Amino acid sequence: MTKICISPGDPAGIGPEITLKALAINKNIQKEFILLGDGNFFEDLIKDLNLDLTLIEEGSLGSGISFRHFPLSNEVKLGKPDLANANYVIEVLSYGALGCLSKKFKGLITGPINKELINRSGFEFSGHTEFLADISNVKKVVMLLMNEKLKIALLTTHIPLSEVPSKVTQKNLQDTVEIISYELENTWKVKNPAICLLGLNPHAGEGGYLGEEEEEILKPFIKSSKRNLYGPISADTAFIENNISKYDIFLAMFHDQGLPVIKSMGFGKTLNITLGLPFFRISVDHGTAYEIAGQNIADFSSMNEALKVSFSLI
Repeated sequence: MTKICISPGDPAGIGPEITLKALAINKNIQKEFILLGDGNFFEDLIKDLNLDLTLIEEGSLGSGISFRHFPLSNEVKLGKPDLANANYVIEVLSYGALGCLSKKFKGLITGPINKELINRSGFEFSGHTEFLADISNVKKVVMLLMNEKLKIALLTTHIPLSEVPSKVTQKNLQDTVEIISYELENTWKVKNPAICLLGLNPHAGEGGYLGEEEEEILKPFIKSSKRNLYGPISADTAFIENNISKYDIFLAMFHDQGLPVIKSMGFGKTLNITLGLPFFRISVDHGTAYEIAGQNIADFSSMNEALKVSFSLI
């Protein structure tokens, strides 16, 4: 049976803890997943967390969660990121992604990582989204954040704010909207999804007085598109209840235009999904949280949602 693989993220953070906790309470679907990482580290953590969870080696018979062993470079000290283990994080992530591309796995769940640590190791890394696009040889992907209440996609992701206006182009908008429409229609089975675009500037430009992108790019694009598009609307009032119920998804122009809103509405139960890849990828909505790693207090709600949603969609 083809499984969904899990890359838990930085071993010094809360990723392994939330992964093991979520797997432990989802015994009915454990057989759908394979865990990637250091088996000895996982076994010690299961014992420390007092979890009812059994690891079985990949390909073995038995009841429990299948895992594939990848040895750590250094012993993990929870809460203390270790540069020596940066390559381990990339090795695990790469194996999962390549396994999805070869159809060995049918999807990828990722835990939180430390971008700075990976870059300090000498590996150029701007984020999961960009890394997975590169390894898949895909020119364009779209970051989607979703919870039970709403979905927000991003036109741009991890770039400086000063570079955002240059990315608001007809071509980028067209490519992004096509990916969103295709994924909503095929993965979520939403017919002719209603997509609401946010303005780039305050008050959606105020007719050009607060910026020209809405008048020169966004409005002409929406008018000419054959997709079910609306906007551009002002971001400061975009997410009122009436709008949330009216549109299937919002398209924000930049990272911090959309993510603070959705995370404040459902932090811990929001998911990060990469649209446009040749496989399904889903992630938690938070970081490594080194400050609470090893204290057995990490909230595993987002990873629990990731398991359930991935199981239901693929």
